[in-house]
Amino acid sequence: MSCDCAQCRQHYRTLGIAYGIPSESEVEEAYHESVKQWHPDLYENYASLRAEAEERFKQIQIAFRELKEHNSAAGGGPVEVPAVQYASPASSAQYAASAQSSQPAQPAAAPALSFDGVPGCLVASQFTEEIKEMIADHLGRLGSALAIVDLSGARSYSAGYSQFFLLAASGIMARDGRNIVSVLWYKDLGEISLIDKSKQGKPGFWQKLVEGNSGGRPESSLQIYRSNGTQFISIGPQVDEGAKRIIYNFLLSKKDQVLL
Repeated sequence: MSCDCAQCRQHYRTLGIAYGIPSESEVEEAYHESVKQWHPDLYENYASLRAEAEERFKQIQIAFRELKEHNSAAGGGPVEVPAVQYASPASSAQYAASAQSSQPAQPAAAPALSFDGVPGCLVASQFTEEIKEMIADHLGRLGSALAIVDLSGARSYSAGYSQFFLLAASGIMARDGRNIVSVLWYKDLGEISLIDKSKQGKPGFWQKLVEGNSGGRPESSLQIYRSNGTQFISIGPQVDEGAKRIIYNFLLSKKDQVLL
């Protein structure tokens, strides 16, 4: 593979290759790793993620096929694209087990996390059995859970975490008020921005009134995007300002690890 056209670069990103012009073997390796992560049968028990997995799986097939065809047209011989079929429900567990066994080793230890007692924000050592059970129902293949943040605005250790933001070893997960769960692998992290809303334009009367009622506390919005430019989540005033800063720094460090 030696093409650097816009279409090929987009296909490389779909396969998880963020930088450089990969060789044919690197494209094939990225394809197989992407299939391991997004094969729909791995999400058989996660209804809210199944549709996303099916769409990602389809885009992976398209990207790989078009890269192969483009490379062949550029001078190589005809190349056969590996066929990847959905496993039957009966073989889903076996497929997942085999994919998990061949999963690359987890990266080096993640940066230490501490929310300094901020209500609604817990690290793994603080998880109750109820929270562990709730997380296990959603975690899938994201690896071990590192921390969870309540997004309901309750800011209480007794919060039910009906809406949450989860930091795990291999990626992040969020469940919104519609009970929809979304996943983002660290390798697919795009832009991460911590925006100070008080600096967005000249404050008007209502903004001044809100700031006065809040004691002049700053209010920021943590914006997290996928590498394809689509927004994954926007975390606003329902989460403590200090906690947002901790999440922001943690995600920047994970992004740096991926780029190394």
